Amino acid sequence: MNVSVRKFELKDVPYKVAWINDPENNRYLHYDLPLEIEKTELWYERTKDRTDRYDAVIEVDNVPVGLIGLLSIDEKSRKAEYYITIGDRDYLHQGVAVKATKLLLEVAFGELKLNKVFLFTECENHAAVRAYERIGFKREGVVEQDIFSKGRYIDRYIYGITRRKFYRQENTPVCKLGNICGNEVYMKREDLISFSFGGNKARKAKLFFEEIDLGQFDCVVTYGSSSSNHCRVVSNMAAARGMKCYIISPLEGAKSTYNSKLMDIFGAERITCPVEKVSETIAKTIQSLQENGRLPYFIPGGGHGNVGTQAYLDCYEEIRQFEKENGIWFDYIFFASGTGTTQAGLVCGQILNRDKRKIVGISIARKSPYGRDIVLESIREYLSEVEVPITEKTIDDATIFIDDYVETGYGASSEEIQICIMRIMTQYGIPLDTTYTGKAFAGMLSHIKQERLKGKTILFIHTGGTPLFFDALA
Repeated sequence: MNVSVRKFELKDVPYKVAWINDPENNRYLHYDLPLEIEKTELWYERTKDRTDRYDAVIEVDNVPVGLIGLLSIDEKSRKAEYYITIGDRDYLHQGVAVKATKLLLEVAFGELKLNKVFLFTECENHAAVRAYERIGFKREGVVEQDIFSKGRYIDRYIYGITRRKFYRQENTPVCKLGNICGNEVYMKREDLISFSFGGNKARKAKLFFEEIDLGQFDCVVTYGSSSSNHCRVVSNMAAARGMKCYIISPLEGAKSTYNSKLMDIFGAERITCPVEKVSETIAKTIQSLQENGRLPYFIPGGGHGNVGTQAYLDCYEEIRQFEKENGIWFDYIFFASGTGTTQAGLVCGQILNRDKRKIVGISIARKSPYGRDIVLESIREYLSEVEVPITEKTIDDATIFIDDYVETGYGASSEEIQICIMRIMTQYGIPLDTTYTGKAFAGMLSHIKQERLKGKTILFIHTGGTPLFFDALA
């Protein structure tokens, strides 16, 4: 079935009148019946040009089957109330409502630039509740005796979904690797995020570009080395929007990689400078663009900041959802810790949910205390923004930062790491890389042995970097 949504037209009035007057359809609706053709035509003429509502028709294979839309569109708060009716009962329970709702939400969040869509549904309407929750609406409360209809007071649930939540429905898969070193090991495949080889930088960049899309920006400036997954993803997202991307890169990390080749393909302009002049070069680049009438958006290196932290708090919620659905619990979560916000987001998720587990960041470049302090700073900054009172001891205890496996620094490898990468590729068909995930996975295995962990359930987060896997083969 081809499900589509289009604006309501005068020719749709007879459909609306027939559907709403059907007693079965009107079970959970609250119109003053009966609807009449002439009055409904007058309603259409009065409302067709209004900007505070969006009325549409659901079609299946070009045949009208129902009504859907948005009411009370609030341009200041960027929110609206959702409604839907499947009028042709032959199309009930076939997924039409779910598909149509997702299409309407694309209009709400994409075309109308709303931030939130909410709805009310009767507590007894169990089928609707299941559908809304499957789409991603979150139950925010119950309004007791909210309306009087058909001789009684009715309780209703209120549901809501934000723009941010809607565009984050792509939960990455978790696969079981099996028994490794006496522990059950799983892997969350962030590398399978469906854009530009995925990875944690894709998850973060999606949130940054939500802000970019809402603004008037016409170019992007960011920072990173030639090996940077972040710069590869950002330059790709910018190119997809027809925007120019400017990448400030340290001369010390200017070697050719598959990531840097992709940046070139995406038309990014890479500006190299000594590492000690990076901040100065970023400021000069932004100033020059502004003086030439451009509107640049700056994304910190690695997606640092609260936006990047939020991305991995979201990821933590996905992990908790996976655990709930599969009846398991991860005692440990390991991953590559780089610029710090991946670890900060996961730790914030753990703290806010009061979960008792160990979240272990394997540093791929930075030593303590510097590397750990950056993670701590990101955690404190995020928690202060959400105004949650958390003790310093709670934050410190939750932040496990292992710097024993950085080798000689960022991008440095070893024979042990390379053997680990080939083993994982051969046995599971999963590519790791020497800069990030291969180093972290090898570090995790060494840490498990060193701590003599046995009988634990462990999750490794594959934070991406697939193009760099091929650099190791060159």
